[in-house]
Amino acid sequence: MKDKKVRIQSSRVRAPKQIIGIDIGDRISRVCILSGDCVIIREEPLPTTPEAFRERFDGLGRCRTVIEAGAHSPWISRLLEKLGHEVIVANTHQVRLIYESDSKNDRVDARILARLARVEPRALAGSAPF
Repeated sequence: MKDKKVRIQSSRVRAPKQIIGIDIGDRISRVCILSGDCVIIREEPLPTTPEAFRERFDGLGRCRTVIEAGAHSPWISRLLEKLGHEVIVANTHQVRLIYESDSKNDRVDARILARLARVEPRALAGSAPF
């Protein structure tokens, strides 16, 4: 009997070139932009207005973007999708790293969202098969 050789193919999952985490505030949102290898490229406050979001995210090329669910998330997600970005709306009450954090602040929350979006975006969207 001949030995059967099983060919196992390595399926490398490519991270997007940039991953963006946005902690949305009523007036000011916090943005964290990571490179594909999880290095912080930029962190900044951004006015929570359609004009500011359009100006900041138009022309970046397709990025994976995660925003927290809330009052502004419907219009922000539609705008970012129109600009060509992959958008994940995360329920941060289901993300213990954010919800139960001792060092709760918007800058840290934006970083956590971006890093989680790089590792397991389906978990943020609530569709991961656990």
